[in-house]
Amino acid sequence: MMTRTLSVLALTAGVAAASVADNQDMIASKVDSANAHRGLEVTGAIRGIAQASYYDNSQDKYVTNTMPDVERNEFVNADFNFGFRPWESVRANAMLRLYAGMQDYFASAAKFIEVPWINVEGQIGNNFYWIVGDFRQQYSPLTLFAPDIDIMYEPQVFARKRHMAEKQQLLDGNQRNLQGVNLQFRADLGEALGQIRAEGIFARLNRAQALDLSGAEGNILPNDTLPGSTQASNTDKFLLAGNLELLPLNKNLYLGATAMYIFDNEDSYTYAYRHPMGDLNEPYQQEYINPFELDPQKTIVAAGRLGGDVAGIVGSKNLILDLTAEAAMSMDQVSSTTKLVHLSAENKDAVPFDLNGDGIVGADEYFAIDSHTKTFEMEKETQNGMAINANVNVGYKTDSWGVRLVGDVIKNDSLWFNNLAQSPKFFAQRILNSDYDGNTKGQTTNKVTITPRSTVKYGVNSQLYSTFDALYNFAPKFAPVSKSLRTDDKAFEEQPESYNIAPYNKNSWTGDVYSKAQIALLNAMSDPAIQMILPNGMATANRTGGRATLIGSIDDWFEAQALFGTFSQTSPLYGFKNVAYTEYGAGIKADIFKVAGLPRPLEVSVSFRHSERSLEYDPAVYAAIGMPVPGNAEMKTNFLNAGLYLQYLPRLGFTAGLQMVTMTMNESQQTQSVTDYAAIAVVAPLVKGTQIQWMVGLDYSLDKHAWLSLNFGIVSVDNTYNTTAENAKDAVNVPASAWVHWDDREGIDEKDKKHITELGPEYNNKFSQYIIEASINVEF
Repeated sequence: MMTRTLSVLALTAGVAAASVADNQDMIASKVDSANAHRGLEVTGAIRGIAQASYYDNSQDKYVTNTMPDVERNEFVNADFNFGFRPWESVRANAMLRLYAGMQDYFASAAKFIEVPWINVEGQIGNNFYWIVGDFRQQYSPLTLFAPDIDIMYEPQVFARKRHMAEKQQLLDGNQRNLQGVNLQFRADLGEALGQIRAEGIFARLNRAQALDLSGAEGNILPNDTLPGSTQASNTDKFLLAGNLELLPLNKNLYLGATAMYIFDNEDSYTYAYRHPMGDLNEPYQQEYINPFELDPQKTIVAAGRLGGDVAGIVGSKNLILDLTAEAAMSMDQVSSTTKLVHLSAENKDAVPFDLNGDGIVGADEYFAIDSHTKTFEMEKETQNGMAINANVNVGYKTDSWGVRLVGDVIKNDSLWFNNLAQSPKFFAQRILNSDYDGNTKGQTTNKVTITPRSTVKYGVNSQLYSTFDALYNFAPKFAPVSKSLRTDDKAFEEQPESYNIAPYNKNSWTGDVYSKAQIALLNAMSDPAIQMILPNGMATANRTGGRATLIGSIDDWFEAQALFGTFSQTSPLYGFKNVAYTEYGAGIKADIFKVAGLPRPLEVSVSFRHSERSLEYDPAVYAAIGMPVPGNAEMKTNFLNAGLYLQYLPRLGFTAGLQMVTMTMNESQQTQSVTDYAAIAVVAPLVKGTQIQWMVGLDYSLDKHAWLSLNFGIVSVDNTYNTTAENAKDAVNVPASAWVHWDDREGIDEKDKKHITELGPEYNNKFSQYIIEASINVEF
């Protein structure tokens, strides 16, 4: 099987390389020719991947598992951007996306044509601009912004994979993808007053849409009833925003103000007909499209910014000195978590809203209060939050070297909320070999009983999750297999808990704008290796602290940087006296051949980043409930990167990358109470883990974003779990092989007994993925 896959990938790579090399000039000439005709501009991108991933876990050798341990993804995308300009002042833009799944190329269902981006833009005079349709925009980290993942000196072989995954989702830097109307006015007022910019936006962020609550597409936790578990929407969500900026003194000073209103249109409330609570034995009933999140959003955000380029004001070409400060306030209308008003009662007596007394309003409570008939109305209150962000850049540069210090300070309180600045681009998910950890039926082989598991949906808490898989792999249209691997209709009668047997898009990168409950849930499921400190960027709520980064460079062949940051929760969560975060790291990047005067590059890079979180429990809370105070808990992660790129012939190169993540957590941290959300699953604490990924490959490069590569890599994961908790046996993140038992020990061979584990204080789980891939990315 391995030989066949290598042969196919090699053949694909060879044909593709020849095609790219022979046709690059032709493509360029065709584009130039098309652009030469007045009124038409053509750009685009072609991406294709042939990938095979082999999963291996020797501990599962004696555990019956009927799911496949090999996953193959083969597809090609062709994105064509057409710009039509019928008049000088008006242009229409449309992206045409052609997709084909190469595994079943001749099946019509494996191919589709769509238009994911379309707009009309124009200009009136010299100052007024407008866009109707799809557009991108960003203002500042506290207003309109898409928080990203920062990986210091990421190896090129991995950075290319992440670039393709993000472009597949139409993402571009920190800009938000919006759909609506964008009106802009710009005017130059002379040297003293500089330039004035005014902008207005009216955009739809989400639409009322019914989703299958048990499907992978559109759900964060399929089949779960926690608020935020699904992205189904009861209403249309809109944004109304205005932004005003003044740049006096030749644009060396900066004054800005932004006002935003994010709201759900309650007139668009829509209902669906479903089996109540997914019980197929019950008749269809009318219910809310999203019965787990009924509170419509009404949020006002007001922000002001002040900044200045001191070096520009004094006219220094070598000095670097600029400062920016921003303050923002959010006014978010929410339903009271303590009372409901019974409309049908004459005295309108208040009744408890938090029926379970756990501080979380779950779907069962919504149903218990008869929300379908609207006999209860929730009292409204406005939560006011505040956020402050300051940034400074100071340094010195010459024609041959430069040094710069970048500092950021934030102070965001716990009630601060702006989902247009807090919705992350990265949502940690299982990607490759996701079929393998689908539901495992309870079966007995050699008197070994296997506990059922279904863990894909739990993302970072899944037994086979790795940071590298979530960061770099994607499959635009993945068709999961049935649990029984049957091919008849009976194979689909019983769906897994993580997804339905239906195609869906596997990608950890997204441009979605999430609700408050969804953001809280994503924070509870965030990857501590890369999202521990500021999971929602500089707009993360309940954070105060600062970060400093020192960057030095020599010409364009050497760069080094070092960082240090310390943050804490502005208002520690209940049960804790203090929650603190620390990070530090350093890295270098150099082109060895360039400094030696050679024409081709030999780029090397290495970086290290440490992050940690410490919890100090509140003695008063534990004294009040008569329990001993737990020992303080700490979680520490380290992220190491090393990369190499060598071009040994014109356009031909060799790439290599190594990444390692280590995580340790002391055993006193037994719960997820540190998160801003209820536990998403019963979890056996992961007390120690090591993830290693390496990949090598050959590439044919035409430009920065035009390459063909053939790569081979291995991901190895070694996790140790604390299984002393009473509920550890029900944990979803530990493989079934940890909890097997046998009824008759005498019936088991001694050889088999060595590979069968009973429940103990710790369990060690190791697995590997072998990845072979060929990829093409050509942007023109």
